Amino acid sequence: MIDNETMREIIASLKYAHGFFNSLLFLLFLAQGWHGLQLRKRRLSGGHPEVRHVKRHRALGPFLVILIIAGFAGGISSVYLMWEEVVLYPLHFLNGLAIAGLTVATYLVSRKIRARESRWRAVHASIGLAILLLYAGQIYLGLTML
Repeated sequence: MIDNETMREIIASLKYAHGFFNSLLFLLFLAQGWHGLQLRKRRLSGGHPEVRHVKRHRALGPFLVILIIAGFAGGISSVYLMWEEVVLYPLHFLNGLAIAGLTVATYLVSRKIRARESRWRAVHASIGLAILLLYAGQIYLGLTML
């Protein structure tokens, strides 16, 4: 059985685990964006995208959606366990909610993309860029809270 002091220490370390996990997700999202950019460049130049970029981009996307939602839920859980409150840092919470929501949105948009159609591709790329910008801000906000 874990005593109360040990449990408090474990709970206190959750904020670092949350930050580390989401920092890794940001790096994965950067890689995802890079693969998407390679695909976009090839398509806009009239060429065919490299199969390896297509496969990696399609394989990592759904996985990232699940992990980002898990990271958001982990943040909410760690705050609740430490302070019995969900919205302790409103800006960080709302930014995280926006990241999670936009990640789901970009996944749903990606399901509408067809081989030669470009409208949904542009929407997908724009949402992805917004997520990257929000994620960078989220990391900054998180570091200021430590």
